[in-house]
Amino acid sequence: MAHNLQALHSSTTKVVIMPIFNLVKPIGAIAVVSLLAGCDTAIPSFQVQSLTNNIMRPTTGTRIAAMQQSTNLLNEKTKASGEETFSPSITAVGFSAIAIQPSKNLNQRRLMAIRAAKLDAYRGLTEQIYGINLDGETTVAEAMLTSDKMSSAVRGTIMGAKTVKIEPTGNDTYEVELSVSEVHIKRLIQNYTRGLL
Repeated sequence: MAHNLQALHSSTTKVVIMPIFNLVKPIGAIAVVSLLAGCDTAIPSFQVQSLTNNIMRPTTGTRIAAMQQSTNLLNEKTKASGEETFSPSITAVGFSAIAIQPSKNLNQRRLMAIRAAKLDAYRGLTEQIYGINLDGETTVAEAMLTSDKMSSAVRGTIMGAKTVKIEPTGNDTYEVELSVSEVHIKRLIQNYTRGLL
């Protein structure tokens, strides 16, 4: 009886496994056919031409090299965008002494010296943008120089000047540096030539 149960058990196992295996065969065949059908696509015309010209497809090595070149270009562009851009400008430096300022209070004389140094720097910017008008007079009598007089004048309008630095130089002098960008200079010259300044 035990032998019959064992035979019955192995036959039911075969009966159960056989229908499942019979179902898996068609499903597997359909999956294989669909996968192979996906690989059989039409080749675009540009690839057909390249194949006819015996041009080989890119290899893994060439793809890696191309990716490395692209990465290098992106790194250079990122580095260049992070750098400060150079903007042409005109700078002028002005100086003034503290001791000659007309005040008894030391702090007030310092502020006056800074203001005078700033005006001196503005004069330097005006000379660079508009030029300087020089007048000279020399007198010669009996083949000898008797007098030599020189005078200079500057006239102009400065807009957009930026203070670069204000610092003491030595114990009794202040230095002020001003700067005007190229954009402001062009605007000033245009307004000057139109007679607006």
